[in-house]
Amino acid sequence: MRNSKVKGFTLIELIVVIAIIGVLAAILVPSMLGYVRNARISSANANAKQIHTAVSSALTQLGISNYFSSTSTDGTVEISPAEERSGEKVVPAVVSGTSKDGDLTDKMDLVSYLGENFTGNAIAIFNPATYSVYAAAWASNDTVLAEAGSTRDDLVNKTEQEQKADAKAGSIYGIFPAPKLS
Repeated sequence: MRNSKVKGFTLIELIVVIAIIGVLAAILVPSMLGYVRNARISSANANAKQIHTAVSSALTQLGISNYFSSTSTDGTVEISPAEERSGEKVVPAVVSGTSKDGDLTDKMDLVSYLGENFTGNAIAIFNPATYSVYAAAWASNDTVLAEAGSTRDDLVNKTEQEQKADAKAGSIYGIFPAPKLS
């Protein structure tokens, strides 16, 4: 007869290995969630930069064609979600100011700057006299965008810690120029 030894792990060895894996998972998962949140913030900041660039380009073109007078009101551009207009998707921007036709508010189509698939809500604050954009913010919806702020000082003075605290509370938005380190 052969001497048969059963090879394998004992129950206690398996329990110890599972316990070690559980401890490691408990340590790593929370830190990985922080990386995911930071990646979402970076993505939102990149979207805010796109808004900044698009509005800057559009305002430059409008300024070159003398579309706005320098007597513009508060220099705020609000971009609403993409909407359907006669079968095509456009991203409109409401610009407060005076056009060459005398209207106080006009819509500027930013789809050529942002692309058809760009979605979300944004705000850009610009200087009507120089057609330069001070700051821009982007978020997936208006409620989250409100957390970023609605004035130039709100956006320019936002710190990275404030943005991360808002992200922990569930409001992930982007700002360009990026928030200051604190």
